[in-house]
Amino acid sequence: MVMAKRAYTLQVAGSRLPDCSHACGSCKPCRLVMVSFVCSSLEEAETCPVAYKCMCHNKSYPVP
Repeated sequence: MVMAKRAYTLQVAGSRLPDCSHACGSCKPCRLVMVSFVCSSLEEAETCPVAYKCMCHNKSYPVP
């Protein structure tokens, strides 16, 4: 008896990180960076907002 191997793809529920592959135009490498905000208290630290932007050679581009 021959057993066939199956490849499984892990799927995660929720939203995906933004894709910066075309955000910086011809500038390479265009990479995704996380921008965090300073929260006023430790209690708010868990819900402190996080934003993303695309960066290339110290210049930021809007996330598509």
